[in-house]
Amino acid sequence: MKINSYSLTFLIFFLALSPGNSQTAVQFIDDPAYEVTTSGITYISRIERTPEETRVTIHSKFIPGWWVNFTKDTYLRDVATDEKYKIKEVIGAEFDEKLWTPESGEQFTELIFEPLPLSTQKIDYVDGESTIYGVSLTESASETSNEVPVEVMNWLEEELAKSDPALESFDPDTFFSRKMGRVVGYIKGYDPRLGFETGMIYIGNELTREEYPTVIEIAPDGRFEAEIPLVQPVETYMVIADEGFTFYLEPGTTLGLVLDWEEFLLADRYRDRRYEFESIEYLGPLAQINEELQTFKPERFDYGKDFTNMIKTLPPLDFKAEVLKQYYTNEEKLAAHLSKNTLSQKAQDLYRAYVKLISSTDLFDYVSNRTYYKTQDTTNAVLKMEVPDSYYQAIQDLLPVNDLGALATDQYKVLINRLEFAEPLQEVDRNSSRAKYRQSEKTLQEYFEEEGILLEDKFKELLKPLTEDEASKLDALERRQLSDEFNEKYFVELQNFSKKYTEPLPKDKAPIELEKWKQKDSLLFNIFGIEKGLASDIIKVRSLKFWFDFWGKETSELVWTNLKKDIGNPFLRAEGQRMYDQTYPQVSDNEELVDGDLPASEIFKENTLVLPEGKGTAAFRKITDSFKGKILFVDFWATSCGPCVATIKHMKETRKKFKDNPDFEFVFITDESQSPQKTYDKFIADQELENVYRVDQSTYHRFRDLFSFNGIPQYIVLDKAGNVVDADFQMYAFDFELPKILKKYK
Repeated sequence: MKINSYSLTFLIFFLALSPGNSQTAVQFIDDPAYEVTTSGITYISRIERTPEETRVTIHSKFIPGWWVNFTKDTYLRDVATDEKYKIKEVIGAEFDEKLWTPESGEQFTELIFEPLPLSTQKIDYVDGESTIYGVSLTESASETSNEVPVEVMNWLEEELAKSDPALESFDPDTFFSRKMGRVVGYIKGYDPRLGFETGMIYIGNELTREEYPTVIEIAPDGRFEAEIPLVQPVETYMVIADEGFTFYLEPGTTLGLVLDWEEFLLADRYRDRRYEFESIEYLGPLAQINEELQTFKPERFDYGKDFTNMIKTLPPLDFKAEVLKQYYTNEEKLAAHLSKNTLSQKAQDLYRAYVKLISSTDLFDYVSNRTYYKTQDTTNAVLKMEVPDSYYQAIQDLLPVNDLGALATDQYKVLINRLEFAEPLQEVDRNSSRAKYRQSEKTLQEYFEEEGILLEDKFKELLKPLTEDEASKLDALERRQLSDEFNEKYFVELQNFSKKYTEPLPKDKAPIELEKWKQKDSLLFNIFGIEKGLASDIIKVRSLKFWFDFWGKETSELVWTNLKKDIGNPFLRAEGQRMYDQTYPQVSDNEELVDGDLPASEIFKENTLVLPEGKGTAAFRKITDSFKGKILFVDFWATSCGPCVATIKHMKETRKKFKDNPDFEFVFITDESQSPQKTYDKFIADQELENVYRVDQSTYHRFRDLFSFNGIPQYIVLDKAGNVVDADFQMYAFDFELPKILKKYK
């Protein structure tokens, strides 16, 4: 304990006695001990108490050139009595004034609060962004043990002992597996007062585009665990307290993680970058490879200013040369790293694939991004240059998309998406059987306006109908590139438009669809040098969920019966069959027919979900149980989500039309972190929203896990008994679907 020179023994008091005056006491405490803090920026370096006031010196540790401020809402709270003591003054500054941090990134600010009673021994410091809990007025900070408690370590070892062994190699016979992965761990320094009791793993099945967001439950003592649906080895991402890191996991295995809250505070301090966690301790059969995957960082282009400048100034072949130059540099550095360090074969495979994947992704991103910049700078000669066929030549070595090691990296999903939407393959779709469909009863522009979908300005001209003369005057390449960017950005919206306003392909046209896939396989080889195999199988399977729904049952059955013969990987073939069975579940012989000849499941496809027991279900039922007796349309949304806001605005008149309807209600659920209080209050007032619930982040995490959605808006339909009958409702089709839903569930 640090004792000021004026202190007397343990009381740290200076007593000044004057004739005619009562006794006056001054208490100092330097670097006071505290229990836990939510901030990596705000620390208390000194507290001075007198009968008239309490002075608190705040030591701010932040980024040079950034700022901190102090508001009138700042206060001290007596831990024992819960009494609050308001701030009175900021010495040398005004309330809400920006105090800019110097080059050192550190500064000291003295705050004046109301006086604390002599009986107060421990306080909480609370400002707008942070809380320091359990600040001692009698003890200075001292070194504390940072070891994992024995009982926690015993628990970790017991859980890890249940794990399957790690894969010896990326073998085709063992790579794919539908087994749960598991993560168990401990956060040193965790305290429930930090305000969160969950984390999230944002994972999905890249073979099928399904989402499996998984909640991490954190116990009061800092232990956490989660079971994660896997189909293959993956590098995936965990987020706790808004900070994240990548880790590697395999089906059937359990990974142990020991995290330190102090490192989360560092991440909070360094807000100008993505913080790279360096103090994670890995345990279990996957500890070695996770440690190995932290030892090498390849060079990457800065996707901010540097990459943008290269797009605007380098002709296509010059940019390609820069990418190849960086690739060869990374190859040399990796070779040197591997020569000095003994790494497992799996780690070597992952590193070699990753170096290739980041370079090939840069090549594709150059092509897609330059379309956007071309609309901003119409005079740029470089942006007007066409991308020649030679741009893609001789890059086969940079496209390891048929390698299992590549599929296990977190970069594979990026590249396979770029390939799927590459211009040559999109050209096949433009000239495919979709041209055989009848003309839509509404234009795409009318659909976007009808649904209230926000459209970037650069795309607005693209949707306007043109005369032949107007079309002939356009830059064909520019319009094609803009169209490709539009197709990728609004992929989901285009799917929904097609579902709502175009007819499925007639079953006798199924061979045209099969021919389209053959053309894509040929282009993958002839343009990109990718032989038929894993990548072509994945590109087929990941689109099936949409096409099965779009084609209709008869056409889907004809196409899939033939297409699956062309998918070489048995696991991917099984995944495709699963997508078909989900879209068209087997109908029993005695199922009731609707409208004369179609079973009810064809008229309204249910995605019925049995909710498991747990905190997420309990929280959801607490909201929805009061509405039993009515069909519910539940909207997961946020004020920070553009499509969410646009849809709610678009549905305003519909809500008014059906206000007080005896058969159904709308319910809106958002979370505190994505819908700030002031913005939230204003929006729900403007939109006259009723049945609105703003929950904490941990509860919202559990809802994401419960209904398997990473993105929002997400819409859920419940019947009158409270059963979930559609966990992925398409709100754009509300008017169309409502009569069918009422007919079945009213």
